[in-house]
Amino acid sequence: MIAELGVGKFIATGGCLVCGVVVIAAIGGGAKYAFTAADTAKLRTEICAYAAPPNAVRRVPAARFGLSTQQIANAREIVNVAAKLALPKRAAEIALGTAIQESGLTNLRTGNGSYGLFQQQPSQGWGTKQQVTDPSHAARSFYTHLIEIPGWEHMPLTQAAALVQRPREDLRDAYAKHEPRAKALVALLWKSGARRRAAVDTATSDDIRVSIQAAAGLGLPRDELVASIAADLGGQDSGERPDPDEIRKRADDIVTTVAGQLCKELKSKLGDPYDGDVPAVLPSGRGAIAVRAALRMIGVPYSWGGGGPGGPSFGTGRGAGTKGFDCSGLTEYAWSRAGVGIGSSTGPQWHSGKHVDRSQLQPGDLVFFAYNPHDPSTIHHVGLYIGEGKMVHAPHTGSHVQIAPMSRSDYAGAVRPS
Repeated sequence: MIAELGVGKFIATGGCLVCGVVVIAAIGGGAKYAFTAADTAKLRTEICAYAAPPNAVRRVPAARFGLSTQQIANAREIVNVAAKLALPKRAAEIALGTAIQESGLTNLRTGNGSYGLFQQQPSQGWGTKQQVTDPSHAARSFYTHLIEIPGWEHMPLTQAAALVQRPREDLRDAYAKHEPRAKALVALLWKSGARRRAAVDTATSDDIRVSIQAAAGLGLPRDELVASIAADLGGQDSGERPDPDEIRKRADDIVTTVAGQLCKELKSKLGDPYDGDVPAVLPSGRGAIAVRAALRMIGVPYSWGGGGPGGPSFGTGRGAGTKGFDCSGLTEYAWSRAGVGIGSSTGPQWHSGKHVDRSQLQPGDLVFFAYNPHDPSTIHHVGLYIGEGKMVHAPHTGSHVQIAPMSRSDYAGAVRPS
C-alpha cells in the first residue's frame, strides 16, 4: 500500500525486500527514516540497476557509416577503451582510422600471421593470438604504443598510426583517408558512453538515499522512482516556472548518481567477488534479452538442482532447502526469457545451438567449463557471457549468482543457442 502523507510516502510492505514500515522523505525536509532488508544481496541488485539508466548508450545507425552492427560494436569497444584509459578523443580517432584501414573493423584471423582489429602479430610482442583477437586487449595494446610516441596528439593521423603499426613503411595517406569517418564515429560513441553525474547536496542526497532504498525494496520500476523525485523537485518553491523536461532529466541524473554511490557501498559491505562494471553496451537481440534476465538474478542464492524457466526454485539434495539457481538452471531461465529452450542441464545445453570460437563470443553465448577441456563429456559448469571477458553464473553451493572473469584454465567452448 502506498499512501500520500505530505512529507513523503508511507509504505507498508508485504512479501518484498524491505521488512516493516519505511517512509520516503520528501526532498528538502522531513525526518530521516531507517529500514531493514530481508535480502540485502537482492536489494543491492535492485539498487545497482537504478544506477544504470535505460538507453544510456545511444544507438548508432550502422547504415549511416556503411558498417554492420558488429563493426559498430567493435568501434564502440575501441572508443570505450580510450575513455577508460582517460585518453583524449584524438587517441580514439587515430585508433579507429587505423582499425578501419587494417581490418575494416572486422576481427580478422588471416593467414599471414596478423590478427584482429589492428592486424597485430603475436611474433612482434602484441600478445598471444587469443589476446590480439580480443578487441579490448588489441585496443589497449595500440594505445600503449601510441602514447609512447612524443607529440602523437599533434601528428597527422597517418603519421601517428604508421609509427605504431608500420614504422618502416611509407603509407602516405593510407590511414588519413578514414579520418572523417573515424571522427564522426568518435563524436557519437564517446558521448554515448559517458554517464551523467548530477551534483547533489548533502540534505537532498540523504533523502534520495532513503527513497532509492525503499523503492528498490518494493521493486518499483526506475521510471516510477524518477517520476516521484521529479514531482518533489517540481514542487519546490524556487520562484521560477520549472521546465518539466529539465526537471525530469535532473531527477534521472540524481537517481543515477546516488544509486551508483549506494551500489558501491553495498558491494563493499557484501564483499562482491567481482567489483568491475557490467558492460555498458548490449546489442539488441535474444542474447541481450538473456543477459539482462540473468543480471537481474545477481544475488540469488546457489541451489543444487534449482531454477528453471519459471525462475528460482528449491533444488534437490544439498539444494533442497535453498530457493535459487544452479549453473544450468540460471542459463535455462535466462534463455527462456528470450523465448528459447536450451534444456535443463549442461549436456543438452552443449548441443542447443551453434558452437562459436572464443574470439567471436557475443553477449548471451553459453560458455562451458570441463575437467578435460578437450572432452565435452567432462563439462561441469556453464555460464552466460556478458561481454568484455566476463560472464554471469551461479558458481557453487554457498555462493550466489554473480559476475566473474572468464579467464579460467578449464574453459571448454561456447554455444550460441538457436
